[in-house]
Amino acid sequence: MKIALISNSLLLDRSLEIYLKDYLTSYKLCDFVVATEVVESTDKPVFLIGDFPNANLTKPFTKEILIQKLESFYMQNIDNQRQNIALQNITLQEISNNTIIKATLEDKLEEILRRYAKEIEMVVKEHLNGK
Repeated sequence: MKIALISNSLLLDRSLEIYLKDYLTSYKLCDFVVATEVVESTDKPVFLIGDFPNANLTKPFTKEILIQKLESFYMQNIDNQRQNIALQNITLQEISNNTIIKATLEDKLEEILRRYAKEIEMVVKEHLNGK
């Protein structure tokens, strides 16, 4: 589980840095973002903390509750990614069956999906070995 922080509160930012020191990374390398403000444009999943209608966690919270909620959020995102990959595979099979694309393109796409699945598997194994 690799996390990037986006915070508009110095105190909350510092607390999150202390609580999540083992998980923090850059935005480019993160699995998802923990934010204390609404983030409009991002290509990463956002775990929102605060008094917002769609917040994943409200204040106050403990380190244990934070970690528990983050792990649950992370696993949900992995499940969603697996479902998306499965849907992409079904779509690729339908297209292939209709002979709309050539076999070489299909092979390239399957290789990309295999690498993506292995990368997810490695992240999960790293996370489980870290406990």
